[in-house]
Amino acid sequence: MKWIKFIILSLVLISCEKDEINVLPTPFLEVSTELDYNNNHYIFNYPVGLSNSYFKVDVQTLPVERVYWNSPDEFYLILWNDTIWDSCVNYSTYSDDEGEGHQMVYVNPQFINDTLNVLANIYGLDDKLITKEIKVIIN
Repeated sequence: MKWIKFIILSLVLISCEKDEINVLPTPFLEVSTELDYNNNHYIFNYPVGLSNSYFKVDVQTLPVERVYWNSPDEFYLILWNDTIWDSCVNYSTYSDDEGEGHQMVYVNPQFINDTLNVLANIYGLDDKLITKEIKVIIN
């Protein structure tokens, strides 16, 4: 009987593993672009003669992180005698397995001589919003 208790106790002790504490990585967000940088603003030289164009914004964050994009700047188009307003950025993207992502920003002649504000947002620990902004002057 002592051996059976010993075997059962041994099996219980051997089969138990230490609890591992999973530490979540600290969320971070970096936003940049390859455009020329001058005095806290990026400069986009609008291509002459084109009806629209794009520039790319790069983001670095945790792997497979959803990045929410926002801009107070909108463009309009007239369709079926109605004016339709839309943001110059799409609503969200995901970073890849290395934490890199991209967003294309739409520009047209309406934005020439204006400054576009492009905001990237992620949710950090405790659902705290982390926001980064870049400002782009359209020449």
